[in-house]
Amino acid sequence: MINVGIISYAHPHALRYGTTFASNHKAKLYAISGDGANTDIARTEAQKMKAKFYSNYDSLLKDEKVDAVYIAIETYRHKEIAIRAAEEGKHILLEKPIALTLEDADKIIKAVKKAGVKLMVPFNPRFTVPLKKAKAMIDSGEIGTLEYIYAISEYVKPPIFLEGLDMSWFLDKNKSGGGGFMDTAPHGIDSLLWLVNDEPKSIYASIGSKIFGFPVDDIGTAVLEFKNGVVAVLNAGWANPKGYSYGLEIKYYLLGKEGFLDIRTAYPDFTVYQDKAEKIYWERADVSGIVNSFLNSIIEDKEPLITGEMAKKNLEIILAAYESSKTGKLVKF
Repeated sequence: MINVGIISYAHPHALRYGTTFASNHKAKLYAISGDGANTDIARTEAQKMKAKFYSNYDSLLKDEKVDAVYIAIETYRHKEIAIRAAEEGKHILLEKPIALTLEDADKIIKAVKKAGVKLMVPFNPRFTVPLKKAKAMIDSGEIGTLEYIYAISEYVKPPIFLEGLDMSWFLDKNKSGGGGFMDTAPHGIDSLLWLVNDEPKSIYASIGSKIFGFPVDDIGTAVLEFKNGVVAVLNAGWANPKGYSYGLEIKYYLLGKEGFLDIRTAYPDFTVYQDKAEKIYWERADVSGIVNSFLNSIIEDKEPLITGEMAKKNLEIILAAYESSKTGKLVKF
């Protein structure tokens, strides 16, 4: 049984990961710290799930009974806390993006290697059932040579639309690193690297505050050309208004020489129609898959499915997209 601590409920994903860890037979949700935004939520969740509550992460990390931590604090504090967690010998599941800069990512990776602990960053799409099936079909040659991908990796409602949670830090570039594209595109980039099984040679992007007028970008589009010739168009960001029935939307079109895969939704859902329409997701295999993969890497002492190096490569591509959008030029790797 692995004792897991959650550091912060600043990121909304902490709510889902908390319940997933608590219900996993390989783990015990042992402790929660109230660092960053939403301290009251963290305290309430600790009480609800009968976990220890610490007012700060350092106290949690010094608890010798904690084996691993899920870090869901504001992005600008990832380096600080991940390095401290490694120094205390805790295995780490670190929210995306891994850090704000490639230099900070390197420092996290170095600390993890020195401490001999596991580091995994959760990118969800590759854990969804339809995309796992698509990957198997591509790898088996069922649709021939892959040529083209069009992906909406994530269209979501802006985090500040979430009721009862303080998500204002997402609108501060110094804390988040960027807006809707920085928040959601890492999932899409990871899925493209995974599906194509190659690295991009160039990227061109347009990213900006196009819908809601936020001080950070809300949406972006990137075109990636891979070394093996595959071309991918990625849309990602905070595209969905308050009244939109989907809180989360993921779509993929994958074109091969001998077939076409049309993934309209990555999650099983149903629609509730009352005063408004709302999509309810009745299964999130991606989150349980990430948690199981992370726990298994600890139990079996093996490399996590998504490593720190992969997360750094992901960040490199995201930052290149922002550079392309800023300059209006193609960025080559």
